[in-house]
Amino acid sequence: MATFTLLSMKMEKIDFYLKNGQVARDKTIANLAEKYLNKAKNNLVTMRVLSEINKNNKSRKLLNIPIDYDSNEWVVICGYYAMYSAALALLAKIGFRSKNHSATIIILEEYFVKKNQLNKEDLLLIKNAQFQKEEVEKLSEARHKREIAQYSVTKQMTKEIAEKIIEDAYQFVNKAELIINSD
Repeated sequence: MATFTLLSMKMEKIDFYLKNGQVARDKTIANLAEKYLNKAKNNLVTMRVLSEINKNNKSRKLLNIPIDYDSNEWVVICGYYAMYSAALALLAKIGFRSKNHSATIIILEEYFVKKNQLNKEDLLLIKNAQFQKEEVEKLSEARHKREIAQYSVTKQMTKEIAEKIIEDAYQFVNKAELIINSD
């Protein structure tokens, strides 16, 4: 009974986002899945470049970047948006357009983790998708970490978050790419 209640609540949330226009069913968006994935990859590149600036004094001098400049905040932000763009690519693949981060995460969980809510066409599109709940939670966790890094002034905390999100972002985007390319 508790499982049914949770499932019902999540579907109600999705319906809420659909009614408010923050999420839409749109079969034509499937054509954009690859473009969202490319955007995710571009964010990974930006994240890596910003991370390298923190580590490489030659780059700092060449680009005339002050020695005390810390790009870790933007490493976290780029990592999160790489993951979010990959999530939008996955939603596009199953015919959803989302304008809301929380809605995106809920739909990922419903349609990729708990696959039992998919119709036969959707199930065929993602038959090889084996998202684990932990992978979806990494996106949610990354959003939280991005908020901490963006609004925190503690450099050490931001650096630790940046180091972790680099690994998570690559893992999440790579997993999304495997699913999108599995036809």
